[in-house]
Amino acid sequence: MTVIIIQVMRFGIYSSVDDSLKKATKNIDDYVNMAMVRNTMVSDAMDEDSEGSPFKIKPDGQMAANTDTILYDKKHNVVNNINAFSPLYRIHPKLHNLGAIAEQRAKNIYGQTEKYRTVTVKVDNAFYPQVKFATIVINTTQLEEANQRYVTIIISVMIVFWLISVIASVYLAKWSRRPILENYEKQKSFVENASHELRTPLAVLQNRLESLFRKPEATILESSESIASSLEEVRNMRMLTTNLLNLARRDDGIEPEITEVNPSFFDDTFKNYAMIAQESGKTLHITNKVSRQIKTDKTLLKQLMTILFDNAVKYTDQDGEIWIDVKTTDRSLILSVADNGQGISDTDKKRIFDRFYRVDKARTRQKGGFGLGLSLAKQITDSLKGSIIVKDKKPQGAIFEVRLAASK
Repeated sequence: MTVIIIQVMRFGIYSSVDDSLKKATKNIDDYVNMAMVRNTMVSDAMDEDSEGSPFKIKPDGQMAANTDTILYDKKHNVVNNINAFSPLYRIHPKLHNLGAIAEQRAKNIYGQTEKYRTVTVKVDNAFYPQVKFATIVINTTQLEEANQRYVTIIISVMIVFWLISVIASVYLAKWSRRPILENYEKQKSFVENASHELRTPLAVLQNRLESLFRKPEATILESSESIASSLEEVRNMRMLTTNLLNLARRDDGIEPEITEVNPSFFDDTFKNYAMIAQESGKTLHITNKVSRQIKTDKTLLKQLMTILFDNAVKYTDQDGEIWIDVKTTDRSLILSVADNGQGISDTDKKRIFDRFYRVDKARTRQKGGFGLGLSLAKQITDSLKGSIIVKDKKPQGAIFEVRLAASK
């Protein structure tokens, strides 16, 4: 593109010069007469009314301005008067290519090279028969210098824009690759963590089953401990695979099924939570301020509340307390689940919604947790066009607050 622009500029700069030279070749006798009149220095040669004067100024303006004429005899000697300090003496007629425009260079008295566009034609003039050839010359030094400046500017601008485009392309390429790399790293971490979580129950199952083979005469009652441990690990694996399946479905972008939800839905759900809290030795405080119908996905909403409630039960000590508050505004449903457990540090808050991340891994494993619940809760919240945050509860504990879009 840069080469094309430069060539177009060069053609445009010299087009008017070449047009002047072409006009001069069509009126060569006028140029010869003018040059010879100047040469003779006859005072009345410029008078239009002088009888016999070979030079007449044409009213149609066919003669080009800013041109010099060099006349030669048949031996190629200059016959017209040229300034002795002019480099035109160093201009040579191009006799082998008459009528063609050529570029020539000549040094002036200061040793500087000047550039010219020239055209040489054969002359047959009735007034000056000694003139056999004429070279029309136009100095293009300033045009060439201007052209070089323009070329330098264009090349510099093109280089700058090229560098900018390269830098922008590299940046955009990295920017566009970033989510792909992040997803790849998340997927890699997901597979590694899933494999790690499955390895423990599988190892327990293998050890327990091998112990049964070592005691082929033992009764079911005598092997009840190994069988119970195996069943517990099977339940854990089933829970893990269920959570993994739910996460995979959410990754596929399943659209929520929006239905009408009555306020009684929360009362019925909280009754079940109260029974579970009582069995776990926890005190549950419930505040239901939903007084109108809302539109959302009932299944996803119940799963979200269950995840947060189950998380509060796991991280609350014996005889601990749990608070569930739910209310509506004109456009939102606000759900808050709080506990007076050990709380969550600022470092853990940044990763609490990552898959397989657990604040207390040893304690959570004992209670059957895999670090997938809050990640699934975050995905459900996003699918319902909401937000979920975790805050500290004073003096001790944590609060999970969810805001969901819930139109009337």
